[in-house]
Amino acid sequence: MVPSPPGEKHEADPAFLLFIRGKTFYIVKGGLKDAAALSSARDCMGCRGKTSLLGGFRGHRGHGALLWLFLPVVFLTWGASVASALTKSEENTIRVFQQVAPGVVNITTTAIAHDFFFNPYPAEGSGSGFIATGEGHIVTSLHVVRDQSHLEVTLADGSKWPARLAGSAPESDLAVIRIEAPREALKPLSLGSSKELRVGQKVLAVGNPFGLGHTLTAGTVSSVGRDVRIGRDVVIRGAIQTNAAINPGNSGGPLINSSGEVIGVNTAILSPTGASVGIGFAIPSETVRQLLPGLVSPWPNLVAWILAALLVGWFLWWLRRRL
Repeated sequence: MVPSPPGEKHEADPAFLLFIRGKTFYIVKGGLKDAAALSSARDCMGCRGKTSLLGGFRGHRGHGALLWLFLPVVFLTWGASVASALTKSEENTIRVFQQVAPGVVNITTTAIAHDFFFNPYPAEGSGSGFIATGEGHIVTSLHVVRDQSHLEVTLADGSKWPARLAGSAPESDLAVIRIEAPREALKPLSLGSSKELRVGQKVLAVGNPFGLGHTLTAGTVSSVGRDVRIGRDVVIRGAIQTNAAINPGNSGGPLINSSGEVIGVNTAILSPTGASVGIGFAIPSETVRQLLPGLVSPWPNLVAWILAALLVGWFLWWLRRRL
């Protein structure tokens, strides 16, 4: 390096280099200078001492303290740059997934099948579900757990619990299973309203496709109010159509809105290949809300039948008195 001519005054006397957003700056006695604004390379060649990252130039006293004061500004600027890399939609997706993931479960099923020679053997399957109550009730699709000899639920923390069928609604392909897990391990999800859904609204599907637990897919509401036939006898009324990827194993998992509420239960896809082609269907949360009390406990249905029987008896007694 060639020193500056004697007696020549420097435009800036740099203390250390700083890189912000692709530009080079010098911290000088007079403040922050853009390196491109310096008149020539000689303006910084006459600096006394050598650079030190945290101590500034050894020839300048006090510049080390100046750097320590300026470092928080640098880190805040860098942090803002990293945060700005995420869009608001991405930040919402991340936040909602972190919020609901502890309440989504993987369901492993075992059924007894028979081979060509009618020898029995266990056949395993998988599905998804979500925790509905702190007592261990889990909502899923009925076709996931129907006619299964063994049910096992894997929670988000990796713990596995045997489950039993608590109730079912075949006409809506809904079922509730129950596990005896401690309350602190259970993170129930809240039901949102599917009445006000609009086409184009963002939705998230969380589940266990192909056995890959806690897989997140995102999409939009493609249509509402669909009547979808599942099998010969089951028709889902008012189903939600979505283009969020739903694959085998996603059945029973929740469809989530951008507020982290369950607005549907993923239950079927329309596909010529058996995998997602962007046409999936979910049971609306309003149906779940209506059926859940009777699926969780038999008492509401029992009380309804008793009241109906009393009403019929009273009507027959009144009719007999009239005749």
